[in-house]
Amino acid sequence: MAQGAAASFGVQLVVARFGGQSGRSTLQVLLENPDGTSPDVEICAQVSRLLSAQLDVADVIGGKYTLEVSSAGLDRPLLSAADCARFVGKGAAVKFKSPVEVHGKPLGAAKGVLQAVQGDSVTLGVNGQPVTFNFHQVQSAELAPTPEEMAAFMGFHAKPKRGTPHPLSARAQKLKNNPEA
Repeated sequence: MAQGAAASFGVQLVVARFGGQSGRSTLQVLLENPDGTSPDVEICAQVSRLLSAQLDVADVIGGKYTLEVSSAGLDRPLLSAADCARFVGKGAAVKFKSPVEVHGKPLGAAKGVLQAVQGDSVTLGVNGQPVTFNFHQVQSAELAPTPEEMAAFMGFHAKPKRGTPHPLSARAQKLKNNPEA
């Protein structure tokens, strides 16, 4: 139902999760645009209204529940090797079902940049070292934006290197206008 409601508004279902304790059930629906970007709030609200009506009519959940419809967001879950392939070059965090042997050491989790995907084999760059694993070894994975990705998302630019004049400083302007000064 969630997939159909999302498609009605031109967005894709990333995941629908149902959970919670007795009397406090929650259906969480995460959406994205076909190009992987986040849908706007109005689209999420429209999907929520349609899905809520469909769920009420079908009465498939039974009892009270909370419906949460939102963008998959910057920390979007990675549910397959194909998801990882779509986001090569982006930061990711992975937890393994059991420790994975990496350079002679067991690794239970890793955070780095997605470097490559071939079939089910995923390579994550962790502290400059490649960590390759099979996606079936993953307990959970999600995008984990790097500081640079967060800065770009927030509209900030990378800090200039120490000793580089601030682009708005009087000295920088003077040097720009008269390089021999």
